[in-house]
Amino acid sequence: MRRLALALAIAGSLLAQTSAQPAVRRATTLAALRNYPGFYHQQTIALVGTIKAQSAETAPIVSDEASLRLIARDLPREGKVEARGQFLDIGRVSPDDPRLIPFNLIDRIRAIYPDRWPRPGEELLLMLSSTAPPPPAADASAPPLRSVALEPGRFEGQRVSLIGQFRGRNLYGDLPEAPAPAKWQFVLRSTDTAIWVMGLQPRGKTFSFDPTKRIDAGRWVKVQGTVRTAKGLTWLEGATIELAQAPAETATEVEIAPPARPVEVLFTAPAEGETDVSLGERLRMQLSRDLDPASLKDRIRITYAKAPSTDGLAFATNYTRENRSLEVRPSQPFEPFQLVKIEFLEGIKGTDGGALAPFTLTFTTGGG
Repeated sequence: MRRLALALAIAGSLLAQTSAQPAVRRATTLAALRNYPGFYHQQTIALVGTIKAQSAETAPIVSDEASLRLIARDLPREGKVEARGQFLDIGRVSPDDPRLIPFNLIDRIRAIYPDRWPRPGEELLLMLSSTAPPPPAADASAPPLRSVALEPGRFEGQRVSLIGQFRGRNLYGDLPEAPAPAKWQFVLRSTDTAIWVMGLQPRGKTFSFDPTKRIDAGRWVKVQGTVRTAKGLTWLEGATIELAQAPAETATEVEIAPPARPVEVLFTAPAEGETDVSLGERLRMQLSRDLDPASLKDRIRITYAKAPSTDGLAFATNYTRENRSLEVRPSQPFEPFQLVKIEFLEGIKGTDGGALAPFTLTFTTGGG
């Protein structure tokens, strides 16, 4: 019982920490993830690669530079795609992290590393949430910045014109680090992508930007230069810069979202089949996803399994969103030596519409 309570507390703390992470998506490359796993750890990312669907839970995504293991609930389609999901560096994740439970990842990782937990940067995963077609072919001389950032190899060595927002010398942490020290260097950003511009002073006839201050951040500019990429970093050897207008809206991106994931029960205390449960015990549950508390109404039922009466026992519920824990508190102590049945009926849902599968939990009370 105490071990279960401790596990609940640990899982709740980790989930609370995870929920505090920013949900900003970063478009990047497999090479960048391999070279800078600490920077991208726990971030929502997008990347282009080729999926080789071996199984739903172990399909790799590969590029010319690197490969990465995908973890997916359903078998992803094979071929070249833009894959999206949460990137995890397992060496920076605690073995108690609840995100490792639904896919039985702990056992798999232990099978690969039987004597130790992987070191940071050693075991990298993408928890796949969706896929979309890769960016379409672009004008080789004036491609969207996003196309260059996602597939820099297509443009390596070419002179291009890119339009993006001036972000100073990485003042907003858009990228891991600069390719090399330089007097003049700044970040160019558009939507969820960014690249470095090297060797070019951000100055023109009517403007002069200071890369060390945020006052000019957000200004749209057009930069010409030659695309370079190495060790997971992409940059432009800058040649010219001028002010520009924000690019016109492009066609609406079409993405087929996966169905809402079900809400799963990670832990319960008391556990199923537990005996000698305290008469004043409360049921505590740890859930995998955020719960809609309103969906609990009239969908939980507590009875004594062998009692002649079928009337349910009165109770109250309390859901704590911060750690996704549900507590069910009977209004009166349980009777001694009773088989208690708690039914969770159909219709309980998460905040995104994912359903909790109906189930029944039973345990036996002690004598006092």
